[in-house]
Order: sequence, then C-alpha cells, then structure tokens
Amino acid sequence: MRIIRWLRRIYAHSLLRSGGLSFLAMLVLAVTTATSVVYAQQPSPEFDLSQVPAPISPPLAVVGEPIYQENCTPCHGALGLGDGPTAAQLPSPATAFADPDAVWERSPAQLFHTTKFGRIENLMPPWQNRLDDTQIWQAVAYAWSLHTNAANTQAGADLYAQSCAGCHGPQGTGDGAETTVTTVDFTNLSYAMANSQADWLDGWQAAHSDVGADWTPEQQRNVLEAVRTFSYTPPWAEAYRAGTGVITGTVTQGTAAGTPVANLVATLETYASFTLVANFTTTVESGGEFAFGELSTDPELDYFVVVAAEGIRYNSPALGFTPEQSALQTEVVIYATTDDGAGVQIDQLHWIVDSRPGVVAIFEIYSFGNGGDRTFIGQTVDGLDVPVTAALHVPENAQEVAFENGVLGGRFQQVDNVVYDTAPVLPGQGTQQVIMQYLLPHDGTTLDFAQEFRYPVAAMNLLITELPQLQAAVPGFSITRRETLEGQSYQLWQPDGTVPSPVAVQMTGLLQAGEVDPRTVTAEGESVAAEVPPGLAVVPLLQPWMAWVVGSLVVVALATIIGWSFYQQRTGSRDRGQELRDQSADLIERIAHLDDRHAIRDLDDATWQQERAQLKAQLLYVNTQLQALADGQAKP
Repeated sequence: MRIIRWLRRIYAHSLLRSGGLSFLAMLVLAVTTATSVVYAQQPSPEFDLSQVPAPISPPLAVVGEPIYQENCTPCHGALGLGDGPTAAQLPSPATAFADPDAVWERSPAQLFHTTKFGRIENLMPPWQNRLDDTQIWQAVAYAWSLHTNAANTQAGADLYAQSCAGCHGPQGTGDGAETTVTTVDFTNLSYAMANSQADWLDGWQAAHSDVGADWTPEQQRNVLEAVRTFSYTPPWAEAYRAGTGVITGTVTQGTAAGTPVANLVATLETYASFTLVANFTTTVESGGEFAFGELSTDPELDYFVVVAAEGIRYNSPALGFTPEQSALQTEVVIYATTDDGAGVQIDQLHWIVDSRPGVVAIFEIYSFGNGGDRTFIGQTVDGLDVPVTAALHVPENAQEVAFENGVLGGRFQQVDNVVYDTAPVLPGQGTQQVIMQYLLPHDGTTLDFAQEFRYPVAAMNLLITELPQLQAAVPGFSITRRETLEGQSYQLWQPDGTVPSPVAVQMTGLLQAGEVDPRTVTAEGESVAAEVPPGLAVVPLLQPWMAWVVGSLVVVALATIIGWSFYQQRTGSRDRGQELRDQSADLIERIAHLDDRHAIRDLDDATWQQERAQLKAQLLYVNTQLQALADGQAKP
C-alpha cells in the first residue's frame, strides 16, 4: 500500500530529527516494503518532461516552506546550503539550493521530477509516496527561492521594467505595447517550468543580444529571477492575488431565543495547501447577510467563513472555486452557550489495542456530539479551577497518557483517573474529536482491563492486533471481520447490541518484557534492532511516544477504515469520499482554530508548531486517501 510506505517515511524523518537512528537505518526503514523490496533495487527514472504535470496555479513558496523544512532540511539544510544533519552520510553531496549555480541549468520541471521520483542511488527517496503534485511544486518553489532574495529580484524587476516590459508586458504575459511579433508568455506555467535560467539566457542572447548588453552577469541573472516570479511566488512576495470571485452567505442563530446575529464580524480565511495566506473581514448585516468580493478564484485555495460569538469560533464548510463557478454561497450557524452538558454523547468510539513486549498500547478515538441547541462551554469540578467539558476515564495503572491534539495541563486536565477536555462542544454530531493513548504494563502474558464511559456511546469499533499466541475476549462484542495493513492483521470487534459500560477486555498470550516481537523479524529470519518499530500499524517504542506524529497518523488510518464500516451500517448511503472530505474539512478547521489561538498568544510557538505539524500530517493522509479513491486505488 502506498500510504504505508508514506507512513514509514514520516516515521523515519521524525526519528532523524530526534536523533533516534542513523540516517541509513532510517532510509532502509522508509523504503522497505512488506515483501522486503527496496527502492534501491529499482533505478530511479531518467528525467522525462512528459511525466511532469504543470502546476495548476503559480506555486507559492510560503506554502512550500513548511513542506521543505519538514522533509528536505535533513539533507539539503534549513537554508539550502546542502549541510543538513545527514548530508555527510550521503554517497554524493546534497544539492545546495542556496548556490545560484546549482540550479542555473536545472529547470523547475527537473527539480520536480527528481523530488517526485527520487534518486535512490543518492539516497533521495521518491516523495510521490508522501506528497501530492501540488505539494511538490510548492516545495520546489521554496527550494528555488533560496538562491536569491527580495533585493536582487527587485533590482532585476526594475531593469525588466525599463528594457523588457515594453514588449514582454509588465506582468510577463507577452502583451507589451511595443511588441510587433508574438512574444513569449512567461506566465505560461507549462512553458516556464520546462526552461532553466540558462535556457532563458540563451534565448535572450539569440533573439536580441543588444538588450542589456551593458549589464553585468549578475544584473542579467537578477532580471531572469524577476522573470521567474511571473510563474511562481517567492516567500517575500504577496501570496494572495485578488480576482473576480464572490462569496456570500448568512449567519444563522441556531438557538431558540439566542442573541441577534447583526453586527457580528465575519472573517474570510484563505488557505493555500493548509497555510493561511489572507484574511478579510466584514460586518454581518441585520438579516445575517455577509458578502466578500474580488476574491482569487485559484482552485488551489480554500476559503472558510468564520464568525466568533461569545468567544466561540463557528465556521462554514470549506469553500473552493472551480473554473466553472466564481460565485459561492454558504452559511454559518452560531449558538448560545450553556454550562449544562446533558446533551453530550459519544457518537463514535474507536479503540486500537496493540501488544508490545511488556505493555499493551491503547489508542482511543472519541467523536463527541451535542444533542442540544447550545454550545456546552463546561462546568467546574473539584480539583480544577477551569471549566471542563468532555470527561474520559483512564485505567488507574495507565502510563504515558498523551493526546493527539493537546497536552495534559493545557487543553486536557486530569483529576485522579479522569481526564477532562476544556474545549467547547458544539451542537451536532461529531463536533469534537479527542484521540487519547496510553500504555498498560503487565507481568507475564495476561492482562484484564476495563474502560467506563460517562456518556451514551452510539457506536463503537475495537481493533485488536493479531499475534501468534494472542487471544482476546470482549464480553458483549463479537469479531465481525479482519483488517490487514502491510501484513499486520487486526481483529475488528463490534458490539452485539448496545455498547456496554464498562467495556472489558481480557487478553492472554501477550508479549512479555524482553521477548522478541515477531513483527521485528525480517523475511530473512533476522531480528531487527529493538528500536525499529515492529510494523506500521503500531507506534514505535523508542521512547514513550517519541514519534507521536506517527501514532496520530496510524490512528487516523485505522479510524478511516473502521469509520467507513460504521457509516455504511449507520446510513447505508453516505459514500467514503464524502466521509474523507468531511474529515479533511474538520482538520482544516482545527488547524485554523489552532492558528487563531497562536495569533492571540494562547499557544506558545513550540506547542503551536508541534500541534500544527500533527494536524497537517493527518490532513496529508486523508487527502492522500481522497486522491487514491479518485484514482481507483482506495478500497471501501
């Protein structure tokens, strides 16, 4: 499965940054499949322009920066100097993007091709297994920008305006007032991506060497860098460009006798590949109407209308223009607040139970809903000085309790064996997600544990790892089928009727402390070092939850599988694509909310970056599944 190889790569790079394994060991982990086929055995393809799709819109370097920093820095260096922490271990030097000569004769298409398909002989993995084409183009745009700067590009733009714009046009479109012949359109992305700076200089000299004859080589290069900005947006330039799009809609009060919506502020947030690139605000009119105009219709942009009421954020679904549609309508529903949590319930609950040597790892995925017509903002409990909302029980002997979207002492607060969320629970189904994980240590080969719930549970799925000696019993549940991910099999348990509380699990044949995990044994019968994860369906135990991002992705991957099963049973009509799109929209909303909290300094930089990286990683997975579904690769 492509997504499994992609997850391996995420794991490898997370360890690379933490220093857990050598680069070569991580590369083997990243590129080895379940059948022990290694990419190094398959030579990377030679450059083929026909295999490079032109970007849909000019790539944005500001969007590519986090992609580059997360994935490329280990080899190429944060500043593109080719001095990343693992560069010295490569068989040949990593490209130093900060060196103008390194890209002088290389077109953006060549950089894209290398990034997508890899150069395994140089230990460059094929990033198509993790990034989609748009993300690769954004990363290439940022890497390209590292060899120049705003001052040089502006100097080139000034020279261009004086000597070139008359024919080539102020925006490089070839429609200058002085042109008498057909002139190259530098904004044509198919043309621009296929040509290097050296190609353009050759064409310049062949067509009219008299232009800029007295310029220095540096000035000529600066002009070409200015020309290049007609087909990509460097990080120092404005990432958002206005257009002809219009978004209108209404704000509706969803609570009977709730406060009026007039004069609330509506904010239109604009995202490019999950990076906020623009904000627009307007005042809601007396009837709840709002309108935003002169918007970019770039299909790569996503819009959200956000309205804050009583300190709570409410937003529209994700909005996006298409070539056929430049006017969109939407709605934002707001609610009054309450400290009465009677309407809270667990709409979906997914458990993943995995045996490791000496411990059982538990992942619990909660999807809370609110059956009332008011947002539950919490109530006080003994031992805490902040209002709390959803409550989750944790077994008394649980260790290393952690959360995918918050930390204990921050969003999550613990009193005895109960953890409380502090985030509000909005009305509706599945409006609040919590992913909790912990370890249950055990002596010997048996473990019994139980989990109780404070709220009704509408539906539950339980995945238990299958191992040679492992046996499980779950009263009130039955095995409905088995799921396999990269050779690792799971039993899918579902309730026979109403979900009991507590849910009790009895396990025998567990792996004892110090015992060899059979999943660490290679196809050749060799045992992999203990720090290498036993499989992609589990989180590595290098240090407790070191690679937390991987745990999040694995949980999402498995939840997607069983979530589809649940929705088939529950609705019988909702397709998997819609469910994935809903997950994507929810993740984007959570990222936006996280950015809001960071903007008002409710989160420090380190926490914001960590949580944002986790959410974006999940979003990448969901969008990869959507793409696979569109390509006919994903199976229900």
